[in-house]
Amino acid sequence: MYKPTQYFKAGMLALALTVLFVIAWECYWRSNGFAISYNDDESLWAYARKQIYQSSPARPVIIGSSRIKFDLDLATWKSISGEEPIQLSLEGTNPRPLLADLARDTSFKGTVMIGVTEMLFFQPDHNHFEIQANKRIEKYPHWSLSEQESFRINRVLESNLVFLQENTFSANSLLKRLPIESRPGVFVFPNFPLKFAYTQLNRQTYLTDALVADTAIQAGVKDVWKKLAFNPIPATKGDTLTALIQSVKADIDKIKARGGDVVFIREPSGGPFREIEKSTYPRELYWDRLLKETETIGIHFEDYPETSNYTCPEWSHLAPADAKTYTQSLISIMEQKTGWKIKK
Repeated sequence: MYKPTQYFKAGMLALALTVLFVIAWECYWRSNGFAISYNDDESLWAYARKQIYQSSPARPVIIGSSRIKFDLDLATWKSISGEEPIQLSLEGTNPRPLLADLARDTSFKGTVMIGVTEMLFFQPDHNHFEIQANKRIEKYPHWSLSEQESFRINRVLESNLVFLQENTFSANSLLKRLPIESRPGVFVFPNFPLKFAYTQLNRQTYLTDALVADTAIQAGVKDVWKKLAFNPIPATKGDTLTALIQSVKADIDKIKARGGDVVFIREPSGGPFREIEKSTYPRELYWDRLLKETETIGIHFEDYPETSNYTCPEWSHLAPADAKTYTQSLISIMEQKTGWKIKK
């Protein structure tokens, strides 16, 4: 009669303990109100990047920073246009490298919406805020078949397990939340609250319901903005700014020459954050000049009654319900200003 060996018994015990730990860890985070969120990593970005050749005014490619990633509601856009936009924006990132990547791609002849957050967009070349964009641009051509297969498997797992959010629940992420203060010569990046935002498979990111309802969580995000945005890097000026805008124009001209089109979007912000933006990046010297010198249409939220009165819960992003109505208004404004046919 066959008798399991001690190694077999030990292996089965280890497996049972592992399964129990995984179940307990998953239940713990779910019981604390966390929902499914996908890892917005290089593979998820590459998955979206592969779709850009299907772009049209009804299905634009979106590049920018977190505001256009949170505030433009892809499901609402699709319900109106019949097409879902391709979301390539990256939080905390200067989108100009993404624009340059699209300009270099001679096969791309589509439509681009560029979200402009002045503190990020008007930074000089090779700055810290370009790192994440450049990583993805460099990685995309080398996205191997094995990595694509791993991505497909991970999609299934991430759609069912909350604790697989690497930027939230991994050991490294949790360790980074230890209360370590910045010191001379060493800047410790402040942590957003755990219940700040979540991401869907299409790279749509939303503020959580918990943040929208809880002023304490909102205050936690505002504290991050105070440490970052309220101590802004000096605004780019002079010849550096001129060269920056000329570079943007050259990229836009390449896209337009192939039959594509581009529009700039300035999404809502508010509170003290907006006051800092106004004083550091006066509209006439940055936004207005960008539109004039690139000869490109732009839509600024403050120019239209239907988009100018939103309140951002943490000063920088719209609540999910407001993102839906903002997107509806934005589509109507875009059709009027650009002549694009978006509505089905």
